[in-house]
Amino acid sequence: MKKNQFALIFLTVITMLAVWYLKSPTKNKDNPDDTPVINVNNVTGRTDELASMRQVVRDERNLKLASLNDIIADESATLVSKTAAIAEKEQISTLNEQEVLLESKVMNLGYRDAFVHYTASGVEVIVVANASSATAALDVIDIIYQTFDKTANVVVNFVTAEELKGI
Repeated sequence: MKKNQFALIFLTVITMLAVWYLKSPTKNKDNPDDTPVINVNNVTGRTDELASMRQVVRDERNLKLASLNDIIADESATLVSKTAAIAEKEQISTLNEQEVLLESKVMNLGYRDAFVHYTASGVEVIVVANASSATAALDVIDIIYQTFDKTANVVVNFVTAEELKGI
């Protein structure tokens, strides 16, 4: 093996370890200085109901990603199936990023919380607000159409925090 190849492999391994270290959750169960832990949901005003809906979508997509990873890791899988699995993984990752970005954009309009979920039939948006109007719905729909060009169906539901607890 040439020196350049060895250096490239070594650099790749170091980079992978650094990324793994940065992405791994901290497992510090002992809190020696007893610093208080702040609940981010209470600080930002986000609702627990929409957080649980986000978690359900995330879990569903993680199962799909696991099955795609199995296809990619399978030695007997064809190159075409592996390429399709990689493309689908990239699509799911992009979709997750776009949904989070759209939720932030909707919240920047002055709403307490928002939930954006893209499906094959369209985009569902739940906005936590005290009041709703047609112009507010059009503003949200405009934001969605700026990101998802080919979306034919956009459903925007305005709910109060109390109504959200009943969903």
